[in-house]
Amino acid sequence: MELDELKLAWQSLDRRLEQQSALNLHILREGKLDKVRAMLRRAYLGKIALILFGDALIYFGIMSTIRNSATPHLLICSLFMLMYGVLVVVMSGVNLGRISRIDYAAPVLEIQKRVGELQRAHAVANLWAGLPWWLLWIAIFVLEVKANLGVDLFETAPSFVWANVAVGTVGVLVCLWLYRVWRQTRPEAVRKFEDQSFRSLANARKALEEIAQFEKA
Repeated sequence: MELDELKLAWQSLDRRLEQQSALNLHILREGKLDKVRAMLRRAYLGKIALILFGDALIYFGIMSTIRNSATPHLLICSLFMLMYGVLVVVMSGVNLGRISRIDYAAPVLEIQKRVGELQRAHAVANLWAGLPWWLLWIAIFVLEVKANLGVDLFETAPSFVWANVAVGTVGVLVCLWLYRVWRQTRPEAVRKFEDQSFRSLANARKALEEIAQFEKA
């Protein structure tokens, strides 16, 4: 075989190897992106469920506000429930928008950036949606007792109400303090906790990391 023919054969073999490598990368990328889509679809449906929950709280908050407009402390409880429902709907809507704006045809690094931003937004949203429950349950309990039994706990058991308000306030402050300390001193533990809490997003991020590693190889 002449030298030119040998060069042509090597060039043809190189092209075939490049094509095979590109095909393998495409197959892996599409398979992993399908997994990412499935994981983010779960997160999307979860936010839809939260919006429905928030809508229910808004409805009951409005009805309770109308019913208790003449009683200041019950009105405050009603407005608390109403505003919490609005908070849940707004935060869930923002995260739905983040999920919808992810372009799966974009470079993997760009998708990773979007998923990372989404996971951080989920962490913040869960923090601010979870903390109010230290106090929100009291407002809901008081309103339910009044609506179903006709008993105003602020009048019949004020010590019970204010004791739980005090405990709830301390709980909120302690949770905020612990979260801040752990973010500074134990970031890996916080990251692990967030991955366990948002498993769908964590799995999506891992799938994207696998694609990125394969592309670098």
